[in-house]
Amino acid sequence: MSPADRFGVFPELHVTVEPLPGQALRVRVAGEVTMESVAELKSVLFRAIDDVRARAVEVDLAMVTFIDSTGIGKLVSARAHAISNNSDLWVVNPSPGVRRVLSMLGLLEVLSTPTGNSGWAPPKSA
Repeated sequence: MSPADRFGVFPELHVTVEPLPGQALRVRVAGEVTMESVAELKSVLFRAIDDVRARAVEVDLAMVTFIDSTGIGKLVSARAHAISNNSDLWVVNPSPGVRRVLSMLGLLEVLSTPTGNSGWAPPKSA
């Protein structure tokens, strides 16, 4: 499957969660993050912080085809929620469109850099 083909595969939102070493989680998001679908993403992110008590949450956006202002708002609020709960949350692998939007808003560096609050660091192989 070519990179262009993979973005047509998920018109709706798909969210998966996988454990990482050191009480961390990776949340993989695919499809469109819009006002209609953002509740699912918010639920997963806040559950990871509040219920699972993950020390760190990586949000992988490599397969996100579109993100609107509500999606960006939820990422920002989830990051703030994580930090206020002695955890951390950041974005990794943003797709080109997501990277462009986050960059234009001045959020790319903010959301893609761990704060160091959690004491967790990505594995050397990541």
